[in-house]
Amino acid sequence: MPEGMDLFEAIHTQRAIRSFRPDPVPDHLITTLLEAAVKAPNGGNVQDWRFIVIRDREIKRKIGELYRTGTRSKIDPSWPAQRRRIYTAAQQLEDHIEDVPAFILVLTKPYPGEPNPGAMVFPAVQNILLAARGLGLGSVLTVRQSRHEQELKQLLDIPEDMDTAALLPIGYPAEGTRYGPTSRKPLDEVVFDERWGNSWRS
Repeated sequence: MPEGMDLFEAIHTQRAIRSFRPDPVPDHLITTLLEAAVKAPNGGNVQDWRFIVIRDREIKRKIGELYRTGTRSKIDPSWPAQRRRIYTAAQQLEDHIEDVPAFILVLTKPYPGEPNPGAMVFPAVQNILLAARGLGLGSVLTVRQSRHEQELKQLLDIPEDMDTAALLPIGYPAEGTRYGPTSRKPLDEVVFDERWGNSWRS
């Protein structure tokens, strides 16, 4: 992270960035993101994650076509303003995802009987998102690619024993796009003390 970027500052200001400048992201910054990813905790230290960095325009175009397949939803004017903003930004990304400078496709190997298949890879995803914030890059967690698993496997020669977990667009935030602070529900709405229903007192 750049000098002066405190960990908790990154946590509190990292947010979904869905609009990007066209500037390419240097290899050394992509490498920094991936180095952060592989430092994430994972059960048994098995490290059954893999990452594909995608910058080729034609491959991104094909992924964009899959990403847009059957997903468009109409924005309801009655929705709260924040929800309308999120959906508008998501549609902007959907329409122009192939223009994002780079993708990181996150893969994992699921195991039969595992209660939450692929869950162990998401600390690595969060490390990428936080590292991107620290480097002045933007990204957003998307999982829509899983709807087109077989097509992606064929397109990218992914083995059958690996599943896609997330597709992370990576780039510099577009002009006018800002980082946090983010708005979240207060702790007393989501945290209980000892058992369900007991208020948490911070």
